[in-house]
Amino acid sequence: MSRQFTISFVPFDTQRPERVNQAVSINNELYATNPTWHQIQQRLTLARNIPTGAFGIVNLSLLNTWHNANASSIYQTYIPSSYNYIFDATGTLISTSINDGGFDMYDSGNFITISTTRGTSNVFYRQSNDYGRISTLTAQNFGYMVTARNVWPQVSLSFLQNGSVRWLITGGIGTDGGGILSNVSSTYTTSKGYTGRFWANQGFGTTDPTICYTWFTIESTSWNTLISSSNNNLAATAAPPDPMNQSFSITGCNFMFGVFLLSARRVTASPNGFFISTTFITNFLSNYVENADIQFT
Repeated sequence: MSRQFTISFVPFDTQRPERVNQAVSINNELYATNPTWHQIQQRLTLARNIPTGAFGIVNLSLLNTWHNANASSIYQTYIPSSYNYIFDATGTLISTSINDGGFDMYDSGNFITISTTRGTSNVFYRQSNDYGRISTLTAQNFGYMVTARNVWPQVSLSFLQNGSVRWLITGGIGTDGGGILSNVSSTYTTSKGYTGRFWANQGFGTTDPTICYTWFTIESTSWNTLISSSNNNLAATAAPPDPMNQSFSITGCNFMFGVFLLSARRVTASPNGFFISTTFITNFLSNYVENADIQFT
């Protein structure tokens, strides 16, 4: 059985001037016996939560400076036996890839590409990025950065006021089809009110150190964050392909999204990589985001 009905939304906080135009109505919405309240509410919230003063343009220069000075110590503290892969590409690929990150853990890998859209329009599509790049497209209320070579762990990070953003990682990982591939996901929180979710895709168990791409969001109720959808295009849980091409996209408003390149190896004569647990990743992310210098301009 279904029925037609009308839902009306009125401003829920008239004391905030940026919200005075939030009245939304849906007329003659077909409503099934088992209504999907969450889907209806989520669609409406995304439509009405156009960016407000609660979330501005992130100062990526300050964040990048903080990362250069502090990320490695957090990495070493919260990822046991963390491994500093080598940024050793040469020639024209020196600033865009890793030729052999140590113990043959890469075969020309870690090419980083980003895309972003606003509504149905592409701001740019599959733009390749060098290490150490900081870009702020202030007219688009969007910016991103890729941290420099020889600073660990490498992170590609972006902020978005409204729309979708997609990070793509391509290239070889050196496993030649061996080892184990594992996907884990969870959430993290900080005492400063930041929260987030993450999806980690890692290859481990070979004679190479672990390669663990960790895709993550940074969210906050004070920013009016809304994540409306995510598109996981990570590799399946099977022997790691080589190359291990993968991407992840997020749609919403007032959030940050990026990917860490984590790595670990056993402390023995062998460099064998081991599984980086959900707990390790959670602790690393919560401490990184807790202390990161996230400021707005």
